[in-house]
Amino acid sequence: MTPETLYRLAPPLIALQFLAFGWSVNRQINAAEADRQVVIPLPDVINIMSLFATVGCLIVLPIATESYFWLSRMVLGCAYVLIAFHPFTIAAHYRLWSRKGSSEKATDGASSPYVTHEELTTSFLSAVLAVVVAAYLRTH
Repeated sequence: MTPETLYRLAPPLIALQFLAFGWSVNRQINAAEADRQVVIPLPDVINIMSLFATVGCLIVLPIATESYFWLSRMVLGCAYVLIAFHPFTIAAHYRLWSRKGSSEKATDGASSPYVTHEELTTSFLSAVLAVVVAAYLRTH
């Protein structure tokens, strides 16, 4: 991969990351008061961290120095894997993978937990796959 290819792939990725986070914020703004969440869900936290890493390693770092091309490649690969898994993790957050659906509540009668089991599983799977991709890009 050449630096030109890397620089061509970065803007669409950043746009996808902003779009994914913007969609989530817009959904919360338009939600009814009772359905609003007071915390940022785990998929959005992962997306925001990936966005910061992408901007830092694909925009800022190459401007400052040219010696970290390997890091930029690894971050680009990781970020594309994480944004590809983002819709599945969001679906798990809203319990679309559960047979009981979004009506499932915590066992003690409280409100929904911060992270569902399915959401944690898909987040973990996406993180593991992103690390595998980064390791592959580091060695090749």
